[in-house]
Amino acid sequence: MGKGREGVAGKKLSVRMFGRFSARYADEILALGRQRDSKFRQLFQILMTRPGQDFSKLAVAESLYGWDEVEDSNASLNNTIFRLRKYLEASPLPQGEYLFCEAGILRFGGNITVESDVWEFGKLADEFDREQDRRKKLALCEKACELYQGEFLPQLSNEQWVIEQSRYYQKIYTAMLRYLLDSLKENGDYEGVEKYAKSASEIYPHAGWENWRIDSLVALGRHKEAEEIYRKTAKDAQKNGGLLSKKQQEQLRKIGDRVFCSKGTEEDIEKYLMENEPGAGAYACTLLGFSDCFRMLKRVVKRGKVYFSLILCTILDAGGHPAVDREYCEKQGEKLRAAFRTHLRQGDIYTRYSENQYLLLCIGVGKEDSFEIGVRIDADFRKRCGGRGKISCRLLDDGELF
Repeated sequence: MGKGREGVAGKKLSVRMFGRFSARYADEILALGRQRDSKFRQLFQILMTRPGQDFSKLAVAESLYGWDEVEDSNASLNNTIFRLRKYLEASPLPQGEYLFCEAGILRFGGNITVESDVWEFGKLADEFDREQDRRKKLALCEKACELYQGEFLPQLSNEQWVIEQSRYYQKIYTAMLRYLLDSLKENGDYEGVEKYAKSASEIYPHAGWENWRIDSLVALGRHKEAEEIYRKTAKDAQKNGGLLSKKQQEQLRKIGDRVFCSKGTEEDIEKYLMENEPGAGAYACTLLGFSDCFRMLKRVVKRGKVYFSLILCTILDAGGHPAVDREYCEKQGEKLRAAFRTHLRQGDIYTRYSENQYLLLCIGVGKEDSFEIGVRIDADFRKRCGGRGKISCRLLDDGELF
């Protein structure tokens, strides 16, 4: 959109919708009301996806009211246009007309310069598709990926029109990011790979972008950072995701396979392997680490020299059924982990399998003793819950069941 009388002074309307929503005219904020999901604010946001361009009133009405029970969506839209027009008149924007509506077409215009991250992103994507020069395509990808600071209007993620637009922008971002990372890697620019992969993994964790980041850090010789990312990724996946899918587990294994140390002395190796300060009670580890320990024990037990008990602890609700409320499981889980640290030995390990399930691997404990362990943990857990908490403990394997 062209510069008007205010544009000469360098003032412009800047709208951001990736990652969060904000609208400013120079240094002044356009709040657009207190309600995040108000219809007139959403109308403004729809128009800002393509400022200065024509929108079908019918399509806009469908976006705003398609899922609502309204008798006349056109009348509702006209009322919303009126409200937005009144707001803009009282806003920090220069006096003038900004909403133009005729012959079933709606447009945001006027003598003002508008910058929209979403609109600019779309134009870069279109130019990327048309461009044939590899260098120029790479530059377009860099600009687009820097604009994409998060999902489209995440505060309105329940709105159908936002869901559809968000998927559309994510698809474009993913395609351009892959082209960018492939090109940077081919050029040997691992600093660039790490930069853009880091941003992507923060926006979409556990989607595979951590692989790119770890690969680049290993190539740069920054092995410690690569390991820290792997450990954090594994820990976050369990903490935030509840039950890990097969795909997530495989993804984490691929990430772990890329992590290794630079050449070290015997002292370096010993220092790396040992715990800094062993804590009290059982050793807490990731689900993947736990599964590796279990599989190793299953191999060793065949020699007849080692025995163990694999115990499943499930958090129950007040009715005695497996708890499903996430907040409840988190609070009760803290108490259950404290019970593990109190009643399990340092040689035992535990992990969180799902939202309400924990696995215990008690080394040197046979089937006959596993019941007593469950009783002690249950008693301690009930005490920490003031007698109101419930869990169930069940032996899954004594080295021979699986």
